[in-house]
Amino acid sequence: MSNALINFYHNLEEPIIIYDKKLNILYHNLSFKKIFGDFNNLEGYDCLSKLAYRFSYQMCFIKSEDLKTYCPPISAIKEENNFTTSTTYQKDENVFYHFIIKAFSVKRYRIVYFYDITKELQTEKLKEENERLRIQNVEFASTNSRAQNQAIKMALLNRISISIKNELDIKTLIEKSLKELSIVFGANKSYYVEFNQKDDFTIRYTYPEVFAPQIGEKVIYSKKILDELHSGNNSIQTCIKEHDGAAIPLLNSTTRIIMPILKNTQLMGAAVIFTPKKEITPLEKELLVGISMVVSSSLMQASLFHQISQKKEELEAAIKELKETQLQLINSEKMASLGQLIASVAHEINTPLGSINANNEMMEKVFNSFDIKTLDMLKEMNSIDKEAIKRITNIVQSLKRFVRLDEMVQQEANINQELDLTLELLRHKTKRGFEIIKEFDNVPYVNCYPNMLNQVFLNILMNAIHSIEEIKSSDTSYQGKIKLKTYLEEDYLRIDILDNGKGIPDNIRKKIFDAGFTTKKKGQGTGLGLAICKKIIEKHKGEIFCNSGQIENEPDYITVFTVKIPMY
Repeated sequence: MSNALINFYHNLEEPIIIYDKKLNILYHNLSFKKIFGDFNNLEGYDCLSKLAYRFSYQMCFIKSEDLKTYCPPISAIKEENNFTTSTTYQKDENVFYHFIIKAFSVKRYRIVYFYDITKELQTEKLKEENERLRIQNVEFASTNSRAQNQAIKMALLNRISISIKNELDIKTLIEKSLKELSIVFGANKSYYVEFNQKDDFTIRYTYPEVFAPQIGEKVIYSKKILDELHSGNNSIQTCIKEHDGAAIPLLNSTTRIIMPILKNTQLMGAAVIFTPKKEITPLEKELLVGISMVVSSSLMQASLFHQISQKKEELEAAIKELKETQLQLINSEKMASLGQLIASVAHEINTPLGSINANNEMMEKVFNSFDIKTLDMLKEMNSIDKEAIKRITNIVQSLKRFVRLDEMVQQEANINQELDLTLELLRHKTKRGFEIIKEFDNVPYVNCYPNMLNQVFLNILMNAIHSIEEIKSSDTSYQGKIKLKTYLEEDYLRIDILDNGKGIPDNIRKKIFDAGFTTKKKGQGTGLGLAICKKIIEKHKGEIFCNSGQIENEPDYITVFTVKIPMY
């Protein structure tokens, strides 16, 4: 080789190695020695074959039959034609070189040229990494911007939600919503329009108050806007008129935002906002959707509350009316019961009155012939009159105590005394052919409505008397028996009223407390007696029930009515 060629290769930065046709090393430059070492003491291509395990490649056109020992530099030496391939050389654990190997023949020499592309690859990787970082930064900035916008949106929605979520008055809720919308969008005017079935709207509320004269004004929008609102979409337009039907134009071109208010999917109305802003940002558009949902939900809640309040008032009025009707029914039933007593009581009163009247007639005759015998007669007549007057007084007082229509408040009462009172009123019915047995424990006073309980006792006792009288009508010798028992049972005062009448069949017993049910002939009973008794006992938070048939431990009785009144 010429000295000029050797000098040329000697100064190259890339490694060069030159072989002769017998594959003997003729030359390798300083760059080759620096990377691969000095191989002057090696013959042929042994120098590179010793380094084969340090080379790797991705793709190469090879002709070697020994793929296991294939090495790109060795192929470059052996190949007779021009040869090019890329390879990676690992010098030590952390040092790698990337080469494009080019081999060509010049006369009798084989020149293998290692073009170092390590820096280029590193630069390319650095560019790729920088581009990747740039894309990441752009994505991060975009994500950060979206997060900031979302945070702003959520903060505003949260503020509006807190402002109106607990408001149940519809007027106040809408006014607060209009105020919040005006603040968010910098609006100089806003109002709430109520949707009518004729596809137009009516202004119901305004903000600020200065626009209140517009309340009641009709508002008309185009079909396109109506379709948007019915679909739940906001309508945002630049306009010179408030609405299609407005006669006077606006002073300046204004952005008009119409935000629909829906109840489920039905259009209830819309919030209309007029703002000088020329553009509504995507964030503000998203915010509008959120505000629409919050306001719609709050309005629906307030509307439901208003409906419930109305229903509550109606229900309270109905309950009041029902209570008044119930009281009238109770008093009517009491009057009906008293009506049944009047004839008998009148007879009871007439008997002593007759005695007094006869005595008065005799006294007139006595006054004309007064003697000792007459004095004895007068004393006897006076005694009879006293007894008659006492009897009349007892009957009148019992009736007065029984009626007690003015005593409609709870009070302490002795149930034994109340039962005695009721029995006194019925004495004219039970004094012949009846045995009345009283087994009264020394029970404490109970907090109750005495006049109402007297009505219960009267109804049960009259039914018992009627049941016995039905048997006596065919058997006059039949001895009727009625037993009244009072005693404490756990936290209740219990009253049992037993009789030996004809009894109550099961199919009838199941219905006796139903309003309108009666076994009496038409005109003889209302069918409300026991139904009202049940209501009275329920008012006392007690129980009333009936058993008929063989009564346990009471062989002489057929039917028992039990009333239980709580002691607390």
